[in-house]
Amino acid sequence: MDDEGDFKKARGFLFTYSCLVIGLWYFKAELTQFNLMGVTLAFAHRKESIWLVVAVVNAYFWFRFYQRLPSNALYFDDAMNDLYDKALVWLAVKWNYRQANALVETRIADFPKRPDQIQVGCFYAEAMGRQSLAEDQRRNGDEAAELHQISRKYRTQMRLLVDFRFATDGKWHPSTGQSSTPYQPNLALAWAAKGFAVLKGAFITPWFTDYVAPLVLGGFSTGIALWRWWEVNFAALGG
Repeated sequence: MDDEGDFKKARGFLFTYSCLVIGLWYFKAELTQFNLMGVTLAFAHRKESIWLVVAVVNAYFWFRFYQRLPSNALYFDDAMNDLYDKALVWLAVKWNYRQANALVETRIADFPKRPDQIQVGCFYAEAMGRQSLAEDQRRNGDEAAELHQISRKYRTQMRLLVDFRFATDGKWHPSTGQSSTPYQPNLALAWAAKGFAVLKGAFITPWFTDYVAPLVLGGFSTGIALWRWWEVNFAALGG
């Protein structure tokens, strides 16, 4: 069985039909006939129900496409997870920039003598969720969870790091090692990062256009067809 071919056909039917429905709605077409799989059907009776038929057929193509989605297709792939991690890192650094000095102070508290001068260098973050999961999968094999099965807190665990240098007796020294602390983004920051990843990914990766966009387009066009059916049959009565 050619699953890949069936998936592409289902996506093509859904996309083409949904665009046709949206076009008919946008240009306010009055439907007197209907084309189904290359067969033109002319309506002599119950013309007020044509849009309902259009909606049902559109819903059929939607479910046909959904049933042929590859396993876990609606979860982020590797490219999308890379974008998600980068967005988490960027937001974490921007949101917690003031913690850089606090991290340095924590580190120099262990020095025998406080430095005369301190200069904060690079402040950055690391997304640890996928690294931690990869290590867990290496140790436990098939018993370990998949990425889409772990909790948000596990997935978004991070650490903040800062590099600095200090001067004693007029001589500058680089810090030995990095000062770091664990960091757990809150729900708002995690969703902001995910939203940014989806928005950016829609333009630079195929994940959104291959799997998500057809479902959104098909649902939207089905809703439009149902709205037109209601408008034709009931809106005038309500007015």
